[in-house]
Amino acid sequence: MKKKVIYGAVIALVLIVGISLGSGKDNEKSSQSTTAQQERTTESETAEAKNESDSTETEESAKPTASSKSESKVPMEHQAALKKAQSYARHMDMSEAGVREQLASSYGENFTPEAVTYAIEHLEGIDWEANALAKAKSYQKDMAMSTESIREQLTSDYGEQFTSEQADYAIQHLPS
Repeated sequence: MKKKVIYGAVIALVLIVGISLGSGKDNEKSSQSTTAQQERTTESETAEAKNESDSTETEESAKPTASSKSESKVPMEHQAALKKAQSYARHMDMSEAGVREQLASSYGENFTPEAVTYAIEHLEGIDWEANALAKAKSYQKDMAMSTESIREQLTSDYGEQFTSEQADYAIQHLPS
């Protein structure tokens, strides 16, 4: 129980640090990215609504695409878990293990194990080494941590949970 409380506090601290570090240019970039993503989502939803409308009018001629068939078979919780996973990985530079833990934790998103597995398996385009390097740079700049402290934080089960290889990459590419 004590470990869970400590872990929950660490997750909360990581989230707070991540959010506070996201101000300035990163925040502006994130806002622009979020706005662009929202616009794409709105366009997509509008197109889907139009397609549904067209489908009911001309049901015989409407043929669903392969992607809409596969998306409709994926449970909503799995889709939501994937969205959250993408957000954590892309905007908060979290490790794969960190994303998995955040999605599954009762102190985090509390998704089912099946939804978490689906989300992790369907994450695409995430450069985990780049995420490790971004976290390392943040620790170096904002917290004035030593290289060894950064490595420890990056690989700790109570820290960022990057692999040793990802942490090595980050340390090797830190500015001097």
